[in-house]
Amino acid sequence: MVGYLKVKFKSFGPVRRLLREKIIDVEVSPDATVRQVIDAVLELRGDELRRLIMQDKEISGNLIVMLNKKDVETLGGIDIAVHDGDEIAILPHVQGG
Repeated sequence: MVGYLKVKFKSFGPVRRLLREKIIDVEVSPDATVRQVIDAVLELRGDELRRLIMQDKEISGNLIVMLNKKDVETLGGIDIAVHDGDEIAILPHVQGG
């Protein structure tokens, strides 16, 4: 693939258990978004992972998506652009009291 970006995809909790890997290097087009990186990982790993991460076309409310250690919701959502070397992490909400 010519002119691609390399993005690290880190997983935690139940997502990591399904992926069986902590970090996956993903290659995407130069105009890719966080959503497209997640879609690329889902294509690699199948429907069970898709059901865990996605609710309809949005990220499950039980998960937080981070871009370079910042919640994507504070950056404009999962349709924000990614850049070469970025890191996306998906982790479960921590609940308790």
